[in-house]
Amino acid sequence: MFIELLRKKIADLTLQRDAAVDKIDAFAATLLDEKRDATDAENTEMVTLRDQAKTLTGEISDLRADLDERLQIDAARKASAKFDAPAITGRAGGGDNPYDIELRSAPRTPEVRRDIESRALRAIEIEDDLSDDNKAHVERMLRNKRINRGGALARHILTTGRPEYRDAFIELSLRAQPILTAEQADAVKEIRGLQITTDASGGYLMPFTLDPTIILTNNGVVNPIRQLATVNSVATDNWQGITSAGVTASYDAEESEVSDDTPTLAQPSIAIHQGQAFVPFSVQAEDDFASLSSDLADAFADAKDRLELNAFTLGTGTGQPFGLITEATVVATTTADTFVRGDVYKLQQAVAPRHRRNGVWMANLNVLNLIAEFDTGSGSVHRLLTDGPVGVGASGQIRLQAAYENSEMDGVIDAAASNKILAYGDFKKYRIHDRIGMTVELVPYLFGANRRPTGQRGWYSRFRHGARLIDAAAVKVLDA
Repeated sequence: MFIELLRKKIADLTLQRDAAVDKIDAFAATLLDEKRDATDAENTEMVTLRDQAKTLTGEISDLRADLDERLQIDAARKASAKFDAPAITGRAGGGDNPYDIELRSAPRTPEVRRDIESRALRAIEIEDDLSDDNKAHVERMLRNKRINRGGALARHILTTGRPEYRDAFIELSLRAQPILTAEQADAVKEIRGLQITTDASGGYLMPFTLDPTIILTNNGVVNPIRQLATVNSVATDNWQGITSAGVTASYDAEESEVSDDTPTLAQPSIAIHQGQAFVPFSVQAEDDFASLSSDLADAFADAKDRLELNAFTLGTGTGQPFGLITEATVVATTTADTFVRGDVYKLQQAVAPRHRRNGVWMANLNVLNLIAEFDTGSGSVHRLLTDGPVGVGASGQIRLQAAYENSEMDGVIDAAASNKILAYGDFKKYRIHDRIGMTVELVPYLFGANRRPTGQRGWYSRFRHGARLIDAAAVKVLDA
């Protein structure tokens, strides 16, 4: 099913890419026939088409790589079909039921691991509560060996996705005195026994179909940093990386010893921090199980998004992730406490060419409006801020590169304080690491100021992530 969808998407994107290239070629032929140069407006249009074609080519390449991996996994699944599935439970559904396996007794052999991963893929494929985009997203996570290390994510999907566990989760999340069937209790014990996450000392893991640390939410639009950064899901508490300014090549005389071009290496680390949220609800809401489970996921996804937008922008790294603006290299405006048109050029020129290739802009809406005001009377040829097809969440283009709104950045220039008003660079160098698994715990009774019950219960949730800019030179921020 997904292989055919992937092939169709590749074909559709290829048609779009080829249409853009054909339009560029036709325009070039027109200029040659008419023996003239392109106007500024035509140049802008051609640059936009060229960028679209480049972006589409990159997407096609990534999708083809995904298709190749999927075909390899499918072939491996068929090759391993001769091995009997371990510890079959005999649950309803027979051989078509991906959850028909007892993971606690399953041996950790390569054959069994392949069988478990195949079952996880099947569980995603038959899941009605996930969109096609989310199914493709979770499958990519499963194929990523760093995320699915030792098959951890595959086991997580099977244990938290079991119908028995989902029913148990709703009961445990809503009832002060839950009553579980034997099958539901066994599904809960399975997660505890397997120690799917070492952080589940309290509360219960959300089913993977509701978990915002696994599935996609709409925060790519609300939270531009998540859309632009490098986002990974991890099963570890700390990430250690290596960065450098690159190896320096040199010309040396014939038969002479090559110069020492050893790069200077840095080892950035990303610590994982805990976020938490609390959502109260009335006891009357317990009567509506069906909508409450989805409301639960939406409430925590929204709370998580609002908390992390501030941290990913301005976080100090102490008790919270490092913020993008916090770690970016600062460039001062030409005149203190003043923001003028030339400062936009100054910031862009301060970023090295290799980071400008993937450069984007980010600012508070007030600052974007100031930049638009710079263009008054200057004519369309010299505009700084323009509208354009720059992707979901973008507010336009500055110097033909996408500009994004971030409400957490400074929107006014205060002479008494430092104002970091405009960021530019390669935001892919900002890495976000989400630790898989959000836990939810029921607080059975809430009390008022007089210590009497309010007729409410509450959900307490914990999630963990870390983030930081691993190359401070990749993004620079203008300080007015």
